[in-house]
Amino acid sequence: MGTEKRARQKAGTQARREAAKEAAARAKKRRTILRVGIVALAVIGVFLGITLSGREDEPESAAPPPPPAGAEVVAEADDTTDSDDALEDDMVGEAPIGSTTVPATVADEAPAAGGPAYAPYAADDYGTEPCAPATGVAEPVLDFAAAPMLCIDTSVPHTAVFDTSQGIVRVALDVTNTPGTVNSFVNLARFGYYDGTLIHRSAPSIGILQGGSPHTNTAADPGPGYTLWDEGTGFTYRPGQLVMARRAEPNSAGAQYFFTVTEDAGLLDGQGTYVVYGEVIEGLDILVDILASHVDEPDNPLGGAPDPPVVVNSLRIDVG
Repeated sequence: MGTEKRARQKAGTQARREAAKEAAARAKKRRTILRVGIVALAVIGVFLGITLSGREDEPESAAPPPPPAGAEVVAEADDTTDSDDALEDDMVGEAPIGSTTVPATVADEAPAAGGPAYAPYAADDYGTEPCAPATGVAEPVLDFAAAPMLCIDTSVPHTAVFDTSQGIVRVALDVTNTPGTVNSFVNLARFGYYDGTLIHRSAPSIGILQGGSPHTNTAADPGPGYTLWDEGTGFTYRPGQLVMARRAEPNSAGAQYFFTVTEDAGLLDGQGTYVVYGEVIEGLDILVDILASHVDEPDNPLGGAPDPPVVVNSLRIDVG
């Protein structure tokens, strides 16, 4: 009996050992599976974290507040430009009054490296309104049904003489490369359109002075009643240029202009859409002094203006 009992005890002990081994093996397997699952979840979590983090880091586009409706504006450069106001490329204006179609004429040759691609008016691209007398008019005319016919002789020099409350500024107009823009500007000047107007905007951050708004003396001026075709693109900006202001959309310039006064005007090169149609030949020092008198206007979405106010008493065109 003792031998049988010991045999049974031995067999039971062996069975328990086998059961314990099996249990240990199953536990080990579960732990292995669990560890693998944890590692997999951790990898997935890291991947998702990177993805979500990358999405969170993506900047959301935020449109700047628009300037006044209908404003002919010069966009503040993105700095990446130093923006003090918003004569913006994001600016949204009202539909152009009396707008025309894009001209068929284009530059015949590629521009020189770094130069603008001009698209000057052809004979059929001009408007139909009559020309102002070369000697001017007794009373200013501010509103027109359409753009003027060709009123200037593009074979001879034209000089714009700005008689301002701070002094005389003379500008040689580019009748060769921008005859349509110059033609409109000269005709408006002869109609007295610019007489008695303010330099209504100064923007030191982009080195410009803006004027040409007889109705309101603001960038939101309704303009002469027509718009001009852009006579090129790829313009670059440096001190001493006379340039057309415009709204965001192409072919939206009317009558407002701006002077480039400092090297900061080069911040607009990335846009290159404002047509340069004249070069200052006298009075750049006066423009520098006017820009230096800039005062911020907190309620003005375009930044500020010279102080004291600067008036363009008259704008005369000399020919020859």
